[in-house]
Amino acid sequence: MEILIGRDADTSRLKLTSGKKGVLYGTEQIPASVRPEHCKLLVTGDKIRLQNLDVNAYTFVNGRAVEVKTLSRQDTIALGTDRYPFDWRALDEFIPPVADIRPLKEVWDHYESEGLRLQIAERKFNSLRSATGLITMVAIVLSIATGGRSQWYFLLYGLAIVISVAFFAKAYLDSSKIPQKRQQLNRQFQRDYVCPHCGHSLGSQSYEILVQNGYCPYCKAKFIH
Repeated sequence: MEILIGRDADTSRLKLTSGKKGVLYGTEQIPASVRPEHCKLLVTGDKIRLQNLDVNAYTFVNGRAVEVKTLSRQDTIALGTDRYPFDWRALDEFIPPVADIRPLKEVWDHYESEGLRLQIAERKFNSLRSATGLITMVAIVLSIATGGRSQWYFLLYGLAIVISVAFFAKAYLDSSKIPQKRQQLNRQFQRDYVCPHCGHSLGSQSYEILVQNGYCPYCKAKFIH
């Protein structure tokens, strides 16, 4: 895509034009040293090439006047003798950037599976802990049925006490482990589950939702999946 950059004759604002599409960027009036057809950018995929269009209208890249130069997003561009700074965000508004989100699927799947594993582990432990109550109830029933003289009563009651103590000790030791693991999982997820273009956290939106939406809600980068 070839994009013409210059000063709009009617508003004196920065204007980007490609074919029939023209977009004004910003609200400020830019210096007259920026010509209506000052320079152009040839954008091919990730490659950007700049060409100055007027020998009397200077275009500076990283402080040096150029006629033709291949650019990266880290380069600084200034237009005209007043060295008006070109904002890369103007190009982003004209051509929405793209972001490959395919690596985020693995991040989401890991977060979802680990969260489910912690939830299942917690429920299994609670189910096992409830077994002590069942054993105690059986011991009470036997006590009533035998008048407290059956050896099974003492055996089950003692077993219930031992299991209860064991589960209490394990619950005490594990009481902070699962919350800590959840916290670590959430922190890692927030660090990794971000837009590849702007680095903004994508929150709790599933990978499928990201694919359906098709773009980043913050930088508007188009998602490749």
